[in-house]
Amino acid sequence: MKNIAIILIVFFVLSQKKCFAQFSKQLDSLYETFNRSSSDSEKVIALGNLADYYYIFNLNHEADSLLHQQLLVAELSNNINLILKALFGDAILNIGTSETSESFDKTIMFIQKGIDYAKSTKQYNYLALGYSRMADILRRRGEYDKALANSVFALSALQNVTIDSVKAVIFISMGDVYLDRNEAVSAFANYNNAFDIAVKINSVVLQSKIHHSISEMYKKLGDDNIALVELNESLKLNKKYGNAIGMMKDYYGLARLTKEKFYIERTIELADSLHLYIYLLNGRRSMLEYYYVVEKNTQKALQYLENEQYVKLSFLNNGYGKFFQVKGNIYYYSGHPDSALHFYKIAEPEITKKFDRKASQFILVQIAECYADTGNASMAITYYVKALKLSKQMNDANSIAFISKRLSELYEKQNDFKNALTYSRQANVYEDSLKNLSKDRDIALLEVDRENKKHQQELILQQRLENNQRNIQFMAITVVILIIFFGILIIGSLTASIFTIKLLGYFFFISLFEFIILLFEHVFLKNVVHNQPIKLWIMKIVLIAMLVPIQQYLEQKLIKRLASRKLLKARTKFSIKKWRFKINKTSTVREVGLGKDSAVL
Repeated sequence: MKNIAIILIVFFVLSQKKCFAQFSKQLDSLYETFNRSSSDSEKVIALGNLADYYYIFNLNHEADSLLHQQLLVAELSNNINLILKALFGDAILNIGTSETSESFDKTIMFIQKGIDYAKSTKQYNYLALGYSRMADILRRRGEYDKALANSVFALSALQNVTIDSVKAVIFISMGDVYLDRNEAVSAFANYNNAFDIAVKINSVVLQSKIHHSISEMYKKLGDDNIALVELNESLKLNKKYGNAIGMMKDYYGLARLTKEKFYIERTIELADSLHLYIYLLNGRRSMLEYYYVVEKNTQKALQYLENEQYVKLSFLNNGYGKFFQVKGNIYYYSGHPDSALHFYKIAEPEITKKFDRKASQFILVQIAECYADTGNASMAITYYVKALKLSKQMNDANSIAFISKRLSELYEKQNDFKNALTYSRQANVYEDSLKNLSKDRDIALLEVDRENKKHQQELILQQRLENNQRNIQFMAITVVILIIFFGILIIGSLTASIFTIKLLGYFFFISLFEFIILLFEHVFLKNVVHNQPIKLWIMKIVLIAMLVPIQQYLEQKLIKRLASRKLLKARTKFSIKKWRFKINKTSTVREVGLGKDSAVL
C-alpha cells in the first residue's frame, strides 16, 4: 500500500505541472496587467484581481501575500480611498468553506485590520461592512455565537450608515447567521428588511441575492418546491433587466437544487462568456458530480476530471488528500466501493491532519461505508466508532443518529446483540430529537408563511401610500400650470412689456411640456424600457423631437397674440370700470327723466 501511495503522489506532482501550464496562461495575463500599471490605483486593482484568481484555485498562501502587497501599495500612497479599497476588496470573499484553520485565522486577521482602520478613520459604512464580513467568515467556520455578536455590532452602526446598499448587506448577513442557528423566522425578518431597501433603491443585484438567501432558507426547512420558486423569481427578475451575471448565478443555484444537466451547462456557458472563473470552476465541478452521482458513469467522470485541467488543479492545490478523495467519490457514488476504498485510504492521513473535524469525520464515514459494502464488518465498525467520536465532539445529531444505526446493524450481523441494542437505543434517542426538530421546523415554516403574508400586506399598503402621494403631486403640478397660464392671460391684458410677456411664455411652455414628458415617462416609458438607460435615452430623444416643434409653434402663436395688444384692447373695451360707469350713467339719466315728466301733488 505504501509503494502504491508513493507512485500516486509522484503522479500527483507530475500532473500538477501539466495543469499549471494551462493555469499560468491566465495568471501571466493578470501579471502583465499589473506590470503595465502606472498609478497606485491601477496597481491596487491589478493586485486585487490576482489575489481573487489565486483564491478561486485554493492557492490561499499566494493570495494572502498579494493582499498584503496590495495594502502596502495603498498605504504608501497615503490615499484613504485606496486603503479602504484594499482592505474591503471582493477577493477575500472567494475563500472556501472547507478551509484549514490557518486560512481561516489569516482571513479573520485581515478583516479585523479593516475594521480597526474604518473605526479609527470614522468610516462608518466600511465599519458596518467589516463587521458583516467578520460575521460571515465566522459563520462559515461554524462559530455561530461569535458570528451573531459581529452581526449585532454591524447593526449597531446602522444609524451612521449612509449607503443603502450597505444597510441591505447588514440585514442579509444577519439573516444568514440566524438561518445557520436554525432561527428561520428571525432570518426571514432580516431578509425582508433587506428586500425593502433593495426595492427602494431599485437594486436588481440585491433583490436577486435575497431571493437566493430565502431559497436556501426554504431548502434548509425541507421545502424544495418553494426554494425552487424563489430561484425562478430571481431568474425572472434578472432576465427582465438583462442582468447576465445574475442569470448565471441563478442557473448555478438551480443546478445545485435540481441536479439538472441543462442548468449546469447554462452556468458554464454564461460563466465562460463573462470570464467569471469562480462560477466557471463551480459549474464544471457540478458537471463532474453529475457524471458520477446522477449518471453513475465512472469512466466519463474520470475522463472529465483529467480533461478539465482547471477543475483538476483546484483539487490538487487543496492537497493530494482532497484530490484522491474526489477520485474515491467518483468510484464510490458510481458503485465501486472497493476502488473507492483504495483512494480514500490514501487521502485519509492528510485530511485528518490538515483539515477540521467535519472533513475528518466525513472521510472516516466514507471509509466505513466502503468496508461495510465490501463485507468487512470489523473494519467498518472501527471507522464508524472513530467518526462517531468526532460527531459527538461537534454535537452533530444527524450524523450521530446515522452512525449509531449503522453500528447497530453491523453488530447484529456479528451476533453481538448487546452492542447492537446499545447503539440502536442511541440511534432512537437522536432520531427522536431529530423528529422533534422536524416538528419545530414545521412550526417555523408556518410562522415564516405568516410573516411573509404580513410583509406582503405591508408592501401593498406602502405602495398605495406612495401612489397617493404621487397622484397628489401630479395634481399640484397641474394646478400650478393652470394658474401660470391664467396669470399670463391677465398680465397680457395689462400694459406689461413685450420682454416680460416672452419670458413668462417661455417658462410656461417649458413647464407644460416637461410635465407632459414626466407623465409619459411615468405611465409608458417605465413599463416599456424597465429603467434601461440606452432604451430610455432613445425613447426620450424621439419624444422630445416630436414635442419641441409643437412647443415652438404654440409658444410663438401665444406670445404673438399677447404682444399684439389685442388682449389689452379687449380689456379696455370690456373693462369693469367702464361697465360700472355705464350702469351708473344709465341710472342717472332715468332719474333725471323722471324728474322732468312727473307732477308734484
